[in-house]
Amino acid sequence: MANRTLGGLLLAFQFFSSIPVHKEIPMKKPQVTAMYSLLPVVGLMMGAMASAAIWLMQETADIGPLMSAFLLASLLWAITGGLHLDGLADTGDAYFSYQNKNKRLEIMGDPRIGAFGAMVLIFAIVGKIIVLAELIPTVSLITIAAVPIVSRVGLSILSAIAKPAKTEGLAAYFQRLIDRKTILSAMFAWSLLVLAILFIFCGWTVALAFLVVVPIVTFAYKKWCDKNFGGVTGDLLGAYAEGMELLLWGMHLFFI
Repeated sequence: MANRTLGGLLLAFQFFSSIPVHKEIPMKKPQVTAMYSLLPVVGLMMGAMASAAIWLMQETADIGPLMSAFLLASLLWAITGGLHLDGLADTGDAYFSYQNKNKRLEIMGDPRIGAFGAMVLIFAIVGKIIVLAELIPTVSLITIAAVPIVSRVGLSILSAIAKPAKTEGLAAYFQRLIDRKTILSAMFAWSLLVLAILFIFCGWTVALAFLVVVPIVTFAYKKWCDKNFGGVTGDLLGAYAEGMELLLWGMHLFFI
């Protein structure tokens, strides 16, 4: 049990962050299931580092919110190694090609970035920096820290409920191995924990907004992936993680 949990945690950091893991870990059903069950720990680390960075900038440096947002966004992207941004760019290229599903998957596998991918990437980068610049002076650090956690909860749920669009690739390999009931049970527990913390420290409106938005968007995104790609891929999962963070932070500007 302990080996499986530790292996899953190390796999989560190995595949979903830029933190080096210098250990060979078996990628079998128990470890891969534990990886998705513990994926929110990666978000927890990101949220904790984001909160600490904001606090340090506010306490020790006389810089404005825009520069703080730029540094914070850069830190978050550095932690993931740009993995999700890459997925977002590939998704933009594939979707806006307006080709059939097979052609879209072929375009998504091309390592080169096209015009549509570049435009989506610019929009996401600029959008996140602007949104964070507006949020940093006004919302609690707990609210900012919760978003990467919630995004990874949604990512694990999506991985468990969606079908793979391709038969090859890491995402498809992982999805064939996982115990979906175990992952969904773990995500239910993570959701209760995060909602309780948000309710206590940020108020019921924030907790309710997260509770309503994340399931709706996750299931809508699954349907969109099924319709346009025949399922999900690693790139589509990465695009979800990046887009969900931007959506949840942006939601605070308009509704909370």
